[in-house]
Amino acid sequence: MKTFISYAFLLITGVSFSQKQDSIKGKTISYVFKAGTGVINANKIAFSDDTWDQLTPGFQIPDSFLINPNGTDYLGTKVDDGYTLFSFSFVNNKEKRAGKNFRFSTTIHFGYGPEAQVSRYWFHEIKTIIDTLNSSQTGNPYYVIGNRRQDIQKYYRVKSTMIGLGERFALRPDRIFQFETGLDVYFLFAKPSVVQSQIRDNYYVEGVNENNYQSPVPTPVLNETQTTDYTAKMAKGLLVSVPFDISFALSKKNRFFKRVRLGLEVNYGIAFQFTPGKTSCNYSKNGALNLRYEFFEFRRPFQSKSQK
Repeated sequence: MKTFISYAFLLITGVSFSQKQDSIKGKTISYVFKAGTGVINANKIAFSDDTWDQLTPGFQIPDSFLINPNGTDYLGTKVDDGYTLFSFSFVNNKEKRAGKNFRFSTTIHFGYGPEAQVSRYWFHEIKTIIDTLNSSQTGNPYYVIGNRRQDIQKYYRVKSTMIGLGERFALRPDRIFQFETGLDVYFLFAKPSVVQSQIRDNYYVEGVNENNYQSPVPTPVLNETQTTDYTAKMAKGLLVSVPFDISFALSKKNRFFKRVRLGLEVNYGIAFQFTPGKTSCNYSKNGALNLRYEFFEFRRPFQSKSQK
């Protein structure tokens, strides 16, 4: 929310100067600048074993680790799905559009986000009874467990930059409430991805407070944590979506605020992600809150009356 408020402040500050020049402007909207922030679910990724092997060449489990087939295997995707998008629209045939109930515009998009994190995770536990204690209240015995646990994790992270082009159709563009739809195509690029593997060896005492307990069994010698970073190629993606946008002007009469609109946009589409050795295709849905400002066409100050 703070990010969106900052965009609103910058937008209003940046265009406030234009109000001083209102006497030299025409009456037809020619350009629209929009800033929005929202969430998207387009980046669900799942890697096969072969893909993980390609991403982490040379990875081996040390012989000193106790990993065996009885361990638990977990595969998960964590998504930071927030994104920020800036758009600039050029109204098509603005002279012919004057007085019409619809408007076509060509839009250029630029933004950043979302971020996808994929992890492959194994762990194995060996639990051993190391002590038996008696309850001071019931007298019943209970066991103290020593747990030797080994964890192996492979981790992949990528954050996108978006560049897009779209064609928009707006209904009732001169009214307080406006509906807009169209078709947008976004190209997603990501800087070299983060790929990492980590091997950890830990020992826990379960059933008692470790700070107040003296174990009769010595703590086993543990292996040092091993972390390895790998070089990854740039990830790419493609998003094709249909927007549905409803907005309203902040004023009906004020010269400045009638050109400022607050909108809510929902987009439906298909997302393609091209990661090393794999292409993913997913249904995409995202929603965003946006703020836009509509610019009039500037008239040349040296135009003659006949040209006007």
